[in-house]
Amino acid sequence: MRPMNGQSTFSEAPAKPEQILGIFQDWQRLELGRLPDEKDALTFNTTVHEWLDSADFLDWKTVSKGLNEFFTTNFSKDEWRTAMKPEKKKTLRDVCTLISSRATLPTLNEAKFLGASCKTASAFLALRARLQLAGVDATKLLPSARLDDFLRLHTQAMANAILKLAPGRMPKVKAKSNLAHRLFAWTALACLVILIMSEIFSANFWSVISCMALILSFIGLTVCSHFPPARVQIEGLETFADLSRMIAGEIEPKKA
Repeated sequence: MRPMNGQSTFSEAPAKPEQILGIFQDWQRLELGRLPDEKDALTFNTTVHEWLDSADFLDWKTVSKGLNEFFTTNFSKDEWRTAMKPEKKKTLRDVCTLISSRATLPTLNEAKFLGASCKTASAFLALRARLQLAGVDATKLLPSARLDDFLRLHTQAMANAILKLAPGRMPKVKAKSNLAHRLFAWTALACLVILIMSEIFSANFWSVISCMALILSFIGLTVCSHFPPARVQIEGLETFADLSRMIAGEIEPKKA
């Protein structure tokens, strides 16, 4: 029997509020780089105010636009306002319920090889198909391929695919910024120190020079932030086969 292609190994199903919350929790871990403290962990009872404050989001309007884009929904501003305002009374349960009323998430269909079902193979083919839908050329990707280089070049597409295929199961991710970004960061820090010292000792010449250099360093940081990172690793996973087993639920992700 021929193996199923990537598109047929998953189908879109209505999202559940628990899955939406799982994605929010994954985002929180990715932002922190670790498991949050128990008191800070997102739950259905977390207020919208606590959620926005903990993630340093600008405001509910900005967040709602991003959520519409990520979940491919078209909720109006009034619908988001109803779910999020007043922020100290509305909770993530309200937000997750709203999103799940229209959002869909991929559900694995087990591929069959030689008449036998294989959920890991389904997860790999589904992951590859999701990457291709995101515009990433993954046609030659094999289960034995290492994650490192692919993650470095396609970090966002990989993260989005994992988030949607395995809500709440995103493993710990370690990333190292590219060399140029690190150099500009250190330069900006040095310029800031020189600027402060020159102000203290009234050294106007160095104050002007350090101020100009600081501005250029921030411009460099902005530009270099769009370059691929030097290294991205998923804790405990080395190949796409490992990642596929995690998505299929055959191994537990390392979140701590």
